[in-house]
Amino acid sequence: MKTRHAMLPAMLVLALTSACANADIELGDADGQRYLLKDDGSWRPISPGKKPTVLAELQLLRRVEAPGGCRFEMNLNNKLPYEINSLVPGFSAYRSNGVVYASKLTSFGSVKPGDQRNRELQFEGISCQDIARLQVQGGDRCEMGELNKFNDVKGQCLALLRVLPSELLKFSK
Repeated sequence: MKTRHAMLPAMLVLALTSACANADIELGDADGQRYLLKDDGSWRPISPGKKPTVLAELQLLRRVEAPGGCRFEMNLNNKLPYEINSLVPGFSAYRSNGVVYASKLTSFGSVKPGDQRNRELQFEGISCQDIARLQVQGGDRCEMGELNKFNDVKGQCLALLRVLPSELLKFSK
């Protein structure tokens, strides 16, 4: 297995022979690790940004038998230091045998820091007792903080979201 350090000499040669050889250059490897290549020939890894300790929280408030299906009520509490302009996570309802019954999207938009927003989501054609787990996924085209709909890295939006455990059923990311 090649290590990251084995690829650094090639990256260094490339950087030093480029038109920008008289300036520090930041490069990345295939694993996402970033390196600072200095114009004096030295290099160092750049530590990834720390994950924020404060996250937005998603809580499942209720599940209610509704005509033709099961309705879930949830709350998004924005504990981040910036507005959540748009977050559209997916929710998958699982049967007890582990099979996905259906998946749906719901939108949380314009939730200012310290504010909360409630949303309802209904799965038609299944009773609440037949849903064993609700899983949160996707949401990769969010707009909050430095993230926007043009980010290509999967999971960054949900990384800023803590899904609180529920006594109603298993509720997780």
